[in-house]
Amino acid sequence: MILPLRIRTFVGALLVPVVLFVLGCVAMAAAPAPISGGFTLAVLPDTQIYAWKYPDTYPAQTRWLADNAKRYNLRYVLHVGDITQHNTNTQWQVAARAHALLDAAGIPCAITTGNHDFGPEGKATSRETPFAKYFPLEAFKKWPTFGGIYDKEPERTDNSYHLFEAGGRKWLILCLEFGPRDELLRWASAVATKHADRSVILVTHAYLRPDNNRFNRNAFIKVKNLEVNMGLDRYGLAKAEGGFNDGEDIWKKLVSQHANFALVVSGHVCYTGKLDSSGKQGNVVHQMVVDYQSGKEGGQGFLRLLQFHPDGKRVSVADYSPLLDQPSDKLGTSYEFNLPAAP
Repeated sequence: MILPLRIRTFVGALLVPVVLFVLGCVAMAAAPAPISGGFTLAVLPDTQIYAWKYPDTYPAQTRWLADNAKRYNLRYVLHVGDITQHNTNTQWQVAARAHALLDAAGIPCAITTGNHDFGPEGKATSRETPFAKYFPLEAFKKWPTFGGIYDKEPERTDNSYHLFEAGGRKWLILCLEFGPRDELLRWASAVATKHADRSVILVTHAYLRPDNNRFNRNAFIKVKNLEVNMGLDRYGLAKAEGGFNDGEDIWKKLVSQHANFALVVSGHVCYTGKLDSSGKQGNVVHQMVVDYQSGKEGGQGFLRLLQFHPDGKRVSVADYSPLLDQPSDKLGTSYEFNLPAAP
């Protein structure tokens, strides 16, 4: 039976909002479902290719985070460094515009520098960087959760710490530069000791490899019958005055020494890896690497959501692209881990 035109028009008008609602639910389902009663930390993996070639992708990430901050109870954004590719003002401006969207939404960001953020052309031959020009101390101080910066370099902001409370815990986020100098590890250790009642999250650029091993200049692997060093000594900064510490150095000198370290987040190499290690006090530290720069279009906007469950123990990890509105299909991009007990 064919319905009269007037009735068909009426039925169609009723169906349109239903169809749109269903399509909206399907689209929303692509993103991880928020965990009721929990809170979220978001990780921005290396954004260097976006700052260089795809300047619309970076703000697409931060805009989505700003728009969904309440939905996920987003408390902090963590950027693991390699903000730019060539350490140029043009690329830093792309980054600054993207982060302005987070600032406007009142979302603080724990951000540090990668190797491509240092030296002429981003080749990490020196620690020269305009990071503090585009991420100035005055902007950090506007966040009530900002703790401070490295005490001996008041003009630099790429080594900082942040204090917040969520999920029934007190938290400390430590941000350390690429290949942190010996004195930076001293400072970070002092901050962790001063805040011994807080669970520590370390954010640094090059720490864990995708093969689930830390960068280690004293270790080698065989690649096509060649011995390949697992460290970072090929960078000019590795020979600079003041020392240079890779992942294994950071673990031995800093992370493993304190009972309150819970998590290490890093980037630098694609795509992802994870490692659980016990510190000297018996606390199990979950370490992760996430990076999409080698993927299509510099990573297609994939970011990582760390959702902390209300039980105070479990953390759900999921990588998602707001640009594509889809989860990652890479191995190891969706899993859960447990936190050590609060200090």
